[in-house]
Amino acid sequence: MYRLRILDAVQFRKLVTMDDVIPGVKEAYKLFSSGKAGLFPIITHEFDPGRTDMDIKSAYMDGAGIYGLKILGWNRDNPSVLGVPALAGLIVVMDIERQQPIGILEGTPVTFLRTGAAGAIGAESLARPESVNAVVVGSGAQGRAQIMGLSKVMHKLKNIDVFDAQDIYAEKMAEDISPNYPGIKITARPFSSLKNYVKNADIVVTCTPSKEAFIMYGWLKKGCHINTIGADMAGKQEIDPEITATVKVFGDSRIQVAQKGECQHALSRGMISSEQITEIGEVLNGTRLGRTSADEITMFDATGMALQDLMTAKVALERAESLNIGVVVEMEQ
Repeated sequence: MYRLRILDAVQFRKLVTMDDVIPGVKEAYKLFSSGKAGLFPIITHEFDPGRTDMDIKSAYMDGAGIYGLKILGWNRDNPSVLGVPALAGLIVVMDIERQQPIGILEGTPVTFLRTGAAGAIGAESLARPESVNAVVVGSGAQGRAQIMGLSKVMHKLKNIDVFDAQDIYAEKMAEDISPNYPGIKITARPFSSLKNYVKNADIVVTCTPSKEAFIMYGWLKKGCHINTIGADMAGKQEIDPEITATVKVFGDSRIQVAQKGECQHALSRGMISSEQITEIGEVLNGTRLGRTSADEITMFDATGMALQDLMTAKVALERAESLNIGVVVEMEQ
């Protein structure tokens, strides 16, 4: 017999906050770039392109003694048609030594926090510390997560301008979350004005399911940092590949960003080589440099790795065990 702990979204949120997840995701990046963790090939499928898709991400972490997977489905219409989130899924965590499952968690809240943490780490590591103005494009769950993450690490931020291809969604997000950030002015702007605000931004974050560039070459000012979050499968695109070709590029996984991230477009056109991409874990480990001047434009291509989910789940499961939270199921061998 062995014990398997199951945590739902409510229990997870009681156990773990963004402040807890950022250090865990940092550690996952460091383990990956030092060869103590690895990724298995991602499985993706679009059932109805632009409306429904899924992915299965899996990984192992020798350095943490676990492996596992996350299966995640997305339906663009779920919020408006069914009144439920667009994303839903599960995370399964396995013990490497015992080769037994140790936990199952609801995937959506884990994805929310770990992706927000990824953006936070990208900005903290690469943006100028004195950054004041940010632009966030995308007002779904990840727009909210990215703002939460930025607020934890960029302590001089004063203004965040939010955009969505449908202005009403940006307005709703700004209205909903502004009370949570009394020191930051969060303002919804018309999508038609995006260029003007990007040109003044110290930090730009893109977190949409777009398949067409909407941030164009020449818009980013000197010293700007951009987190590209949305491109996580072949064909997705948020920025002009000319940007990727002319800025200092960082990614979560050199191989993965080449296949599924924003970098895929510049690489396929021969505009950059994979050797020009630095992994964020290499920066955190001190083996490669991050930003080296105030005028550099930096980019973090965050495709998302199961390592982030597993490390976040590990933190939650350990706390749940100590506090006796969740449903424990006795499983037969």
